Amino acid sequence: MSHMIDGANNRSNIAYVGAKPWHGLGQELTAGADLETWRREAGLDWTVKEAPVQYQNGELRTWDARKVLFRSDNGAALSVMAKGYNVVQPADVLNLYSEIAKAGGFTLETAGSLDEGRRIWALAKVHDGADVVERDRVRPYILVATSFDGSMATTAKFTAVRVVCHNTITQAVGAKASEKQEARIVHSVKWDEDVAKRVRLQLGIVHSQFERFMVEARALAGKPMPDQEADDFVRDLLEPYVSKGADGKRDVRESKGYQRIMALFNGAAMGDDLAHGSRWGMLNAVTQLVDHERGRSDSTRLESAWFGTGAAIKERAYAILNGEFERV
Repeated sequence: MSHMIDGANNRSNIAYVGAKPWHGLGQELTAGADLETWRREAGLDWTVKEAPVQYQNGELRTWDARKVLFRSDNGAALSVMAKGYNVVQPADVLNLYSEIAKAGGFTLETAGSLDEGRRIWALAKVHDGADVVERDRVRPYILVATSFDGSMATTAKFTAVRVVCHNTITQAVGAKASEKQEARIVHSVKWDEDVAKRVRLQLGIVHSQFERFMVEARALAGKPMPDQEADDFVRDLLEPYVSKGADGKRDVRESKGYQRIMALFNGAAMGDDLAHGSRWGMLNAVTQLVDHERGRSDSTRLESAWFGTGAAIKERAYAILNGEFERV
C-alpha cells in the first residue's frame, strides 16, 4: 500500500507557516500560532485509543497478546500491535517542540500526518542558517516523527534545507554511532517526562551538529567532480535500486534515475550556478530528484523523501560523497 498524506476529514492534513513547502500541500498558518491551532489545522487534534483484539469461533474470544490501535476522531483502525507497544500521542510530538522552543528558540514550521494517520511528524527551524558558498544558504531543522503501526520508532533527527531549492539533506546512515544526528525511542519504551527530557537534551546539541554539517558541505562544494567520477558515483548509488534485466544484470545507465541525476548535475538542477560540477552539486542533484521529481504525486513523494526509499537514497549519497567514494 502506498503511503500518502492523510486525507481524513476531506483535506490534506498538513499545516505550515512561511513559504509554501516544496510538496505544495496543507493549510497556511500565521507565524506564532499556538499549539491548539497547530493541532487543529494540521489535522492532529485526535488521540490514539486501544481496544482488545476479538474474534469469533463459535463464541466471541479475546486475544490478550494483541491490541487494536484506532483514531478517536473517526474510529478508523491504525494497526494491530503487541500488548507492550507504547504510543506517543500526536499532542506529545507537538508538546516536545513547545519545550525545546523555550530552551533553544526553535520555530515550528510544518506538521502533519501520513497514511491515514499511521505516521505523524513535525518540522521546526533551528535558526536562519549559513552559506555553503556565497548566496547558497542552508538552514538547520529538527524533524520529529512517530508511527502507530510499528513502521518506525519515535525519531528526532537533524536535517538541513537548501534555501534556493528547498532540498532536504539528512546525514549519512553509515555515520558512527557517536555522530548520529538523531534520537530514537523504540515503542517498547513508555513515553514519559523522563524520556521526553532525554530527547530534548539530545536535540539541544543540534547547533554543533549543524556546524559539523557546514564543514562537510563546504568541503563537498570545494571538490570538483569530473565526468568519470560522476558516472561511477551515480551507478554505485543507484545499483541497489535498479531492477535486473532479462539477462539477470542491472544496467544502471539505462535507468531513468541515472539519466535524470546526470542531467541535473550537468546544469538542469535548481541552484546549479552556485554548485556546478562539485560534489555539493551532485548531492543536490540527487536530492532534487528525490524531493521534487521522484514518485507519482506530491503526497507519495513527501513520504518517500523523509521516511522511505527516497530518504535512504539521499543518505547513501551523503555517505559516499563524504568519504566512502574511494571504495567504489
